[in-house]
Amino acid sequence: MTFFGGLIAVVVLLSVFLGYRIFSKISDQRNHSGKTGGVLEKTFLFLFISLIMVSVNALTFILSYTFFWEKAYRTFDEPQYTATVVGYKKEITKAKSFPSSSTYSDKAIFFPKVEYTDANGKKIVKTLDITSNNPPELGEKIKITDAKDRDTTNAVELDWIMFAAGCFFTGIAAFFAALLSTYSTPYPMKKRVAWSLGAGAALTLINIFCIVFIYLKQ
Repeated sequence: MTFFGGLIAVVVLLSVFLGYRIFSKISDQRNHSGKTGGVLEKTFLFLFISLIMVSVNALTFILSYTFFWEKAYRTFDEPQYTATVVGYKKEITKAKSFPSSSTYSDKAIFFPKVEYTDANGKKIVKTLDITSNNPPELGEKIKITDAKDRDTTNAVELDWIMFAAGCFFTGIAAFFAALLSTYSTPYPMKKRVAWSLGAGAALTLINIFCIVFIYLKQ
């Protein structure tokens, strides 16, 4: 199992555990009020809470790892090259036409393919790990890092607006993840909110540090 696979497994298991603790507290409150509920209702409630916890924690940790932590580590650990854009890899994803729409349509995303010469004089062609609405043009020179055991190269010239928005988004996700996780604790709402704000701010600062580090390594 890869490190990323292990991270996903830990996030899922932790989320289910936290979901169970929240479910237990809700069940105790319902029992005290005389609303015990049936097995089917309890099963649905537990699965629903667990799904929410998995989703929020995935947004918090998996997105942070993919777009900030791993990129910063690769920028530090791997040799840097100047690569040339030689083509594009097309991928199809599902996207909503409008935020309020319930229907999805196919959307094409183009990941740039780059070519560079490694330390042994061998020409390497790989796909960048990220893309944007305005990918680099053919023939454009960009800075990357790469290692032999990687399937994609690590782009170090970032879309700063997108990554700044990512920092804010993961910070918000961390706030709600902490707020939900502390529901099973005896702490009052005011203390839970304060703790959750601190967790969101801490993750945001960590991700900002990763961006600054990548910028300085350019």
